Amino acid sequence: EILAIVVTPINEVAKYLFGSLKQQIRYLTSYNTNIQNLRSQVSELQLTRQRVQTLAEAAQRNSDELFLDVQKWLEDTTVEKLEEQQRDFIDEVNINKKCFKGLCPDLSSRLRLSKQAVRMTETFHTLQEKGNDFPETGISHPRPPPNVELVRTTTIVENILPRDSLMNNLKEALGDSNIRSIGVYGMGGIGKTTLVEKINNELDGHKLFNKVIMVIVSKDPDLMKIQDDVARRLGMNLEATSTNVRASKLFERLETEEKLLIILDDVWKPLKVEDIGLSRGCKLVVTTRSQDVCVQMDLQKMIKVEPLSKDESWDLFESKAGYVVTLPNLEPIAQNIVAKCKGSPLAIAALGSALKSVKEEYVWNNALHVLSYPTRSDLEGIMPEVVTSISFSFERLESPEIKKCFLFCCLFPEDYNIDLHDLRDYGIGERFLKVGGTLDNASDKLLSFIKKLKDCCLLLEGDEEYSVKIHDVVRDVAICIGGDAEYGFLVNVGGGLIKFRESEDLKEKKRISFMKHSKDVLRDPLECPQLQSLLIRENDDIRIDQESFFEDNKSLEVLDLRGMTYRFIMPTPQSISCLTNLKTLRLVYCDVSDKISLLGGLRKLEILNLSNSIVKTLPEEIGNLVNLRSLDLNWAELSFVAPNVISKLSYLEEFYMSQQYTEWDTMTSGGEYNARLKEVELLSRLSRLTICIKGTETEPNVSWLNNLKQLIIRDANTGSYYNRDPQHQCVELNEVNPLEYWHWVYKLISTSVGLKLELYWCFGIKNVADLVALRDLKQLEELEVRRCRDIEYLIGIDVSNKDSQDSFNTLKKITLDSLKGMKKIYHGPTPSTGLFGQLRFLQVIGCNQIKNIFSANLLFAIKRLEHLYVRNCSSLKEIVGGENEDEVPAGDHSCLLPQLKTLELANLRSLTSFYKGDIPISCPLEKIVVYRCRNLKKFPLAPQTASHLQTFEAETDWFDALEWTDQSHQTIFQPFFEAIPSWNEEIWV
Repeated sequence: EILAIVVTPINEVAKYLFGSLKQQIRYLTSYNTNIQNLRSQVSELQLTRQRVQTLAEAAQRNSDELFLDVQKWLEDTTVEKLEEQQRDFIDEVNINKKCFKGLCPDLSSRLRLSKQAVRMTETFHTLQEKGNDFPETGISHPRPPPNVELVRTTTIVENILPRDSLMNNLKEALGDSNIRSIGVYGMGGIGKTTLVEKINNELDGHKLFNKVIMVIVSKDPDLMKIQDDVARRLGMNLEATSTNVRASKLFERLETEEKLLIILDDVWKPLKVEDIGLSRGCKLVVTTRSQDVCVQMDLQKMIKVEPLSKDESWDLFESKAGYVVTLPNLEPIAQNIVAKCKGSPLAIAALGSALKSVKEEYVWNNALHVLSYPTRSDLEGIMPEVVTSISFSFERLESPEIKKCFLFCCLFPEDYNIDLHDLRDYGIGERFLKVGGTLDNASDKLLSFIKKLKDCCLLLEGDEEYSVKIHDVVRDVAICIGGDAEYGFLVNVGGGLIKFRESEDLKEKKRISFMKHSKDVLRDPLECPQLQSLLIRENDDIRIDQESFFEDNKSLEVLDLRGMTYRFIMPTPQSISCLTNLKTLRLVYCDVSDKISLLGGLRKLEILNLSNSIVKTLPEEIGNLVNLRSLDLNWAELSFVAPNVISKLSYLEEFYMSQQYTEWDTMTSGGEYNARLKEVELLSRLSRLTICIKGTETEPNVSWLNNLKQLIIRDANTGSYYNRDPQHQCVELNEVNPLEYWHWVYKLISTSVGLKLELYWCFGIKNVADLVALRDLKQLEELEVRRCRDIEYLIGIDVSNKDSQDSFNTLKKITLDSLKGMKKIYHGPTPSTGLFGQLRFLQVIGCNQIKNIFSANLLFAIKRLEHLYVRNCSSLKEIVGGENEDEVPAGDHSCLLPQLKTLELANLRSLTSFYKGDIPISCPLEKIVVYRCRNLKKFPLAPQTASHLQTFEAETDWFDALEWTDQSHQTIFQPFFEAIPSWNEEIWV
């Protein structure tokens, strides 16, 4: 037993020592294997990272927000981080290799390195497994709605209203905890919406409210839409159940919110907030034309928006009418006109705009006479003077065509973003855009009309691209004008079918819109023999019961039938075949699958829009539409296009067919041949084209591309697309590997008269100069590169691409955004004197590897740069600098950036200097902005810069702490200083 007591521990120790020794030997003998395993693991991790990065970028394009663990994982697995973790290890491995060419290795070093390789392999394997789990656990989530949704003000009098006293009254009421509800009331067009829009925007970032929600109610309130608008701002979805059920759910959600402000704009009738689902705990602001609404809604505080004062009225009128109001013979008349407007901003702005630059005294006298006998109307809450001034502006329009264009804008609901594409198609059909030229000519004519109508204050800028809006008061007056027999407009928006059926003498109507209704049926045929335009669109579950509905509308020239986006597909009646006079037909979100062949009989059609509709086949009968100029099948459900149909549409100027149809040059399962892509090339008049292809095996014909002004090509396999946009003279490559798709890219660029090149989310290209096509693009003026993950140099010049350098000589503007891998803007030998010689504007955002913006050898080539913006570049150390051999030389520095006027530096945590060293900044700067650059201790402005400077914006603490080479310089620049609020500084005044 004693022996066992002694021997057993010895055996255990021996086993441990032998096992440990065995493990050490295994580390030594498996040295090369462990090193190779590490390399393989790093490669696998990088492949996983590419997959996760692709998913993350797709989520960001959808405005989703990455989960924090995904963000951190992507940061931890960058090439730089992985290289950094391995750098010392790889250096030691290489040294070990060199020891007598590996014949006499350092065994202790090998043992340690082998162990380290195993540990690192395990660490990287764990990272890879975590990355592999992301697609299942989730990459991203919908971005939470902002606390305040900023409103882009579209008021025609935004520079005059709101007045300070009104703003202060409303701010005071909002800050009073004892006041829970506020009513802002006043006549139509007096400035109520302008007031609350400005308050909404000023509350962004303010601590008074955690969230501000602004909703437009309008004359015929849609309770479900109001509920949806509130819910959207809370980041919740309400199912399409009853309004009572939705109200209860909304109420429960709002009860969880603290410090919430809800603004209900343009309320016409008393609303029960509980019907919407609003909580009594939130503060409420209501704007209305009627004080009675405020009283009946029991609003605690009422603020009346009074008319403009005499001085305010004159200032507004003078700003609209221009210098002519100061002419001795016109000033007294102008003063009388302003007085007659009784302080109404809308009346003053409309009349002032109508009389802008008019010198004829008789015109002014006529305006005064008209205003002296204001039009009486039944329009609720609108001053007669406002009606008269808008009517006067309308009568002053130069032609019947522009008048009709304006009146068509009243067919839409209040506060609606009117798509100019819609207006153009209506104008083609009704001939108020009749031109002898192309559809592009018609679009140009429409844009000229829109500009004039905006200048006259009759239309406003829309919230969406290529759209306009109409002020609700102007719309009300336009509806009155359009209701006259001459124009025959009938607008039925949300008023219900009963109101529609009881409308005065439908037989006299020429233009009817029927929008925003729900769950009803149009049963009886429409007896309107003079009807020229009919809009039945964006109604929820509205059906046309009679197949003979259109039989008595043979004079119809424009028909727009449209269901609800993603909610309601509208059936198409059989009697559509009777409308043989139609020139514009828009069937959007409709089911035309069993009626499509009937359209072949509408031979006068020039515009046919079937986008987002169920079409299924494009039969031979469509080839009969020989006058067709525009065919839109974007996102239509379409699986078969009969051969030789497209080629028969010889007048076609626009052909849009993206995403859903990719069956070019194929055979169906039933043995029928689909149309060939070559048919599109036979359309000699075609100027705008959108198509979807499978892969890039179809190579384009250059002569065909030369004729196109706009071209969008989508790849069904990858989601990539190419866009050549004539309006902005732009070629856009999105999600493309430009080197893999080189023949499309080459022909897109080389056939452009190119002026702007955009690369978004592109990959596989490390250097823009590698685009071979650039060698044929001699007029490139603007370059925009965003989120292209593989870009290392914007321009990298070597022997293989030196011919591309000349393509950048004409560049005037460069924008670089979120190029995570970019190390330098320019890499290569000393550039030619022409490179960047025309550059005026440079913006660099979110490029986190770049150490400087300009190296010295590039700086001397950039003589004309006027505006430089650099933001959110975490590694940037200096604006001008580089390696030692690139340092800025001593001597006269006035030649460096000699035309720079604007400099903005923001959120650059590593920035320590402008030039490398303490070289004085001698640029003729007019505006300087420096924000959140905490390590920039010196900003050595030369005193002569003050002769040009207008403003120097910065944080007070930073400016006060600046180290000046001469303290007197601070005194020189102090008068130009304007404080920027610190990150968490109170901004509410």
